Amino acid sequence: MPRYSSRKKSAAKRERSRVRAAMPRDKRHLTHWAVRGTDDDYAKFRKHVADVQHRAPSYLEPAAMGELGKATRRSMLDNLHKEPWGGGWFSDGLAWLIDQVPSSWAWDWAKGLGQAALKPFRGDTLDETDQQYARLVNEAYKTDDERDAQFEHWQHVPEFDSNYITVYDNEDNHRFVAVRGTKMNLKDLGEDALIGFEGRPHNLIGDEIKRVLDNTDPGRTVDVGGHSLGTSLILTAFDNDDSLQDRVHQTYLYNPAMSPLTNKNVTQQYEGDDRVRYFIDLLDPVSVGGIGSKGPKNAVYRTSYHNPLHSHQLTQWGGPDGGLEQHDDVQLEKEHLLHKKAELPYDRNHDGVPDAPGDDETIAETADEFVLDFGNDFDSGAWNVYWNE
Repeated sequence: MPRYSSRKKSAAKRERSRVRAAMPRDKRHLTHWAVRGTDDDYAKFRKHVADVQHRAPSYLEPAAMGELGKATRRSMLDNLHKEPWGGGWFSDGLAWLIDQVPSSWAWDWAKGLGQAALKPFRGDTLDETDQQYARLVNEAYKTDDERDAQFEHWQHVPEFDSNYITVYDNEDNHRFVAVRGTKMNLKDLGEDALIGFEGRPHNLIGDEIKRVLDNTDPGRTVDVGGHSLGTSLILTAFDNDDSLQDRVHQTYLYNPAMSPLTNKNVTQQYEGDDRVRYFIDLLDPVSVGGIGSKGPKNAVYRTSYHNPLHSHQLTQWGGPDGGLEQHDDVQLEKEHLLHKKAELPYDRNHDGVPDAPGDDETIAETADEFVLDFGNDFDSGAWNVYWNE
């Protein structure tokens, strides 16, 4: 028997296809669009949902309208990350709502999503300086014995070396102060916890940055860059003595640390300062913990869907091949523990319970030994809930 459909149903199906085709389905496009919306954009979006949801077509899930009706930058990113590749009920709702935006409205953010469907995703542009400085920050993780006197065309200046910083000069009259992130030791983990609860660490490097600046020729350009914990250390130093930033040309923050537990993140304070450049992977929970109220004015975003486990690694900013040493799987796992981050305890077997550092000899050589004991009544499911919220 032939199958028949009414003209009305056929027209509705064509309309649904048109609406879906007008919005990109690449999650990289969607998340990069979402993070650029300001508080005002999201307030306008929520009002738009309230105004038009009464005429939503039947194919849209009511839950989608509910989620979109209370959307914030954070919740939009969370829901887009949860979508299957190629889109689902949430993306369908978003596509229809964007389609309902009147063409007469001067709303660049909303209209920008539709325009993104017309061109392939190319990501945000990293320039040569961004990549070069990421490689120099990586050198700050090394011990004094591991650092070479010269790295690429930069000369190491060892008299400024400390627990967190190392300094390099080049022949173009530039000086770069590199600040490492977390290593697996109790002091660093304590500073990470402080960021988690208060939004900032102690001012551990303010005097060190001042010493570098005081001993730098006035004609030399000074840039500063850090990774993870290092980004908060830099900005805390600036916040305690704003004359330091006035003497720095540009500040580079790779995977900046931001806590969702407080609205007093020091990394959020500098989002409107175009002298501070942010490098954020939108799958990195450390960097999008609070995501700020408007988003950084000077930022590079990327989404590491090819390998989400590397979303907090510094290597992604170092160039096409990371610009850093390549590692086999075992060494990469060690780098993940030692250099990637220790902002939160590592869960190697994905059981929801953070592991204590194991017997890995590399960890034993570089970390203070400690054990995380949550007691006999610890509910491992609570840890998973924390991460999923």
